[in-house]
Amino acid sequence: ISILKACLFYIVIRLMHKMDLSKPFNTYVASKISQISYFTLSIGLLSFIARQLSKNLMHHGFVPDNLNLFWADSQAFILMGAVIYIIATIFKKGVEIQNENDLTV
Repeated sequence: ISILKACLFYIVIRLMHKMDLSKPFNTYVASKISQISYFTLSIGLLSFIARQLSKNLMHHGFVPDNLNLFWADSQAFILMGAVIYIIATIFKKGVEIQNENDLTV
């Protein structure tokens, strides 16, 4: 899960460095935002599954010391992934509209 979080922030940093603010709606930005949403959603789902598995193991006598600290934010990541996916869909539509405007002008 920590590796996925590191990859997520690496993608965000790459997006911020390569984003052109004069023309923000391009395919690169739309694909990176989609990729960010997939990573965020997968982090949330894996955290949720790990937390449920940890609870199940606690019933069998296993003591997971401080592991719950890493999985406490799974619901926030799932919600954030859904919101970022909606933003990615809006960006894809923005790319289509911008390409149509470039062709008509």
